[in-house]
Amino acid sequence: SNMPCTPEAVDVLRKSNVLVAPSMAAGVGGVVAGELELKECNLNWSPDDFETKLQDAMKQTYQRILKAATDFGYSKESPEILVHGAAIAAFLTIASSMADQGCV
Repeated sequence: SNMPCTPEAVDVLRKSNVLVAPSMAAGVGGVVAGELELKECNLNWSPDDFETKLQDAMKQTYQRILKAATDFGYSKESPEILVHGAAIAAFLTIASSMADQGCV
């Protein structure tokens, strides 16, 4: 989803200590599903196979976000850990790609 909550609603969730997932992380499922469909279009996967691959990708994304946030000092108990971790992980991915291509 893209910005499913107003900023005021997000403030209420945070104050209630509810884990908030940013749209860049929550929307990754749709991106992964599209990639799997395009990349593997010649395979005849069952719905269960597709769901397993999608869940694996989402779990990897979640773990990468948590690791990025904790590596940079954010507490696992923070309701904003996914927000910070997603931004950090995205930045590190882009920076690494730019370095690999000789841009920086």
